[in-house]
Amino acid sequence: MLFYKFQMTCELKIDKGGGNSLEARRAFKFHLSDLSAALSEGIDGDRVRVLIHRARQNLFQMLVAVDGFQELTAAKLTKLFERFFSEREEFGVKCVKVKDLQEMTATKFSRIFERASRSDNFNFDYYQINQDLGLDALENRTFKLTENICPVKRLPFETAKRDAQKLLADETFREEFERIYSKENAHHFYGQPVHYKIVAGNTSAALSLANLLVATLYTNKRLISRRINIITNVTDNCYDECDFEKILENAAGGTVVIELSGERVNTGQFAHAYEQVVEFIADTVKRYQRNTLCIFVELVDRPGFAPQLTARLQDDLHIIELHEGAGNRDTALKYLKDLMENSGAVTGLYTDAELLEAMGDKLTFSASDIFNVREKLFNSSLKNKTYPAYREVERLRVTDEEKSNDAYSDFQEMIGLKEQKALIEQIIAAHRVQKMRMDMNLDKQKAALHMSFTGTPGTAKTTVARLIAQILSRDGVLKTGRFVECGRADLVAKYVGWTAKAVRAKFREARGGVLFIDEAYSLSDGEHATFGDEAINTIVQEMENHRDDVIVIFAGYPDKMKDFLDRNEGLRSRIAFHVNFPDYTAEELTEIFKLMAKRRGYEISPDVAEHCKNIFRRVARKKNFGNGRFVRTLLEQAWLKQAQRIVKENESGEVTKEDLTSFKVEDFEVNVDKKYRDERKLGFIR
Repeated sequence: MLFYKFQMTCELKIDKGGGNSLEARRAFKFHLSDLSAALSEGIDGDRVRVLIHRARQNLFQMLVAVDGFQELTAAKLTKLFERFFSEREEFGVKCVKVKDLQEMTATKFSRIFERASRSDNFNFDYYQINQDLGLDALENRTFKLTENICPVKRLPFETAKRDAQKLLADETFREEFERIYSKENAHHFYGQPVHYKIVAGNTSAALSLANLLVATLYTNKRLISRRINIITNVTDNCYDECDFEKILENAAGGTVVIELSGERVNTGQFAHAYEQVVEFIADTVKRYQRNTLCIFVELVDRPGFAPQLTARLQDDLHIIELHEGAGNRDTALKYLKDLMENSGAVTGLYTDAELLEAMGDKLTFSASDIFNVREKLFNSSLKNKTYPAYREVERLRVTDEEKSNDAYSDFQEMIGLKEQKALIEQIIAAHRVQKMRMDMNLDKQKAALHMSFTGTPGTAKTTVARLIAQILSRDGVLKTGRFVECGRADLVAKYVGWTAKAVRAKFREARGGVLFIDEAYSLSDGEHATFGDEAINTIVQEMENHRDDVIVIFAGYPDKMKDFLDRNEGLRSRIAFHVNFPDYTAEELTEIFKLMAKRRGYEISPDVAEHCKNIFRRVARKKNFGNGRFVRTLLEQAWLKQAQRIVKENESGEVTKEDLTSFKVEDFEVNVDKKYRDERKLGFIR
């Protein structure tokens, strides 16, 4: 559906009255009402719906909605009117001229249409037309919809390339522009051959790149509409949502941008919560993919349900992944100045020296970095330059020590693992050097650097794997740093043909990051061992297919992993690094305990620390005692015991901060400790 506004001038003959007499005005009002009703029923069948929203004697302000795949022009619309009025001589309209034809958003169309519906001058069925045009889908609670009209109508190839450089776009954009402008293509709208995923640091940077992409497609007649529908803040109950489907249907010939981070912060339950949303959006997109261009936006730090959705769509849509790029300080400064000039409130308030100072000491900047700098400067200018009375006002400050979110620092601060850290440092260095060699064209193909992590539960295998993904992403070795954890249940299906598809989907989900396969040996065990063999064979194949963009880490018990790899030479030959994670000592467990307690705001006294160390000495002699997981369980059960004690001891008194942030030795008389004192008893001991 395409929406326009325009002006129509004409010669209008009204039999009754003349001039500006009351009788003439009344005659015009009745005439206008009949004309409004006739136009709203549709021209050329109901393919073109015309609505009058303001009128003088021979000048009409009008809206038009077009259902079809031909871009409307003033000449085409004039011919439609001439044919319409020649068949309806009772209106006495002739000499029609259309001017100022402009495409508009559905939201603006709806607002003007609604105001016109409240006037007695116009006669049309507002509610029916609103529903027919899909305008009732604009208001909803399960996602946020915004729209804009791409400002560029025609964009030459060289200009598109220059604009991409200004926006700090990645090389992937230049490559796609060459395909879009290729003379081999038909320059006519027949449908959407491909769709896109833009990976960026924030939504603003992604949308600026999406606008440029739409401009190039519109220029080459791959789109007939410049309207862009932007869907953000998708909630986890956005499924079976008719409004979502109407928006994709109404965007035929145009573009829908879907930002996939979701409404909430990504947590361990995020993917599960959005399973139905992924299924619903995937099915809806597949139904409308031929005529509606979809641009999916994945935010690097908040991927949300992007991996699951793109993996689900990969077999049905041809999705091209595009990335924001980076530029040097000079390029970034020019881009920042352009952004500042577009923010009228801060234009001219900052010198180049002040802008460079705000950019800090970095040598390279992504588009997202510059948007973040612009936002900080804008906020600063409001307080320091536009409203300087607030310059000296103290701001609210958090005094607690802020935890560093640097993955490399977190890795170095992990307790123990001295030899393992040294080996992993080598692995990280190998990846970094390999990237440097590729950047200098010394290597044409990446070497596969897959890994095997062995150790008992709780020895930090998963934590280290996740940090490796983040570190290599920060260094630019991995594009996304995505961490996908899976096991047998995620890879082995119950029916023939399903297992290979499930494995390939997991590899696609992990593109640009790490695929962590826990208890990998279980693939060849169990009732469906044949399907497990299919999974292993597919994993070997996909490790080769994705050697450039996925690092696979297998994890599990040492003995079982050795037997598993001995039986699968194809896997063993593809694993470059083997890292063993030993059980923690009592001293290391004590340090882990102190660190966990500190992060939860507790102070650990020497007697409590010594008591816990004795517990760790006892359990560390047991087989499969849980290592770090045991420490976490001990702390959580001690917290429950402490809470019960505090309530009992302070029924009529006042609880102090010290009470809430300190433990006593008796708080650690808990089930998880008693279990290891008496192995003859199972479960909880009362």
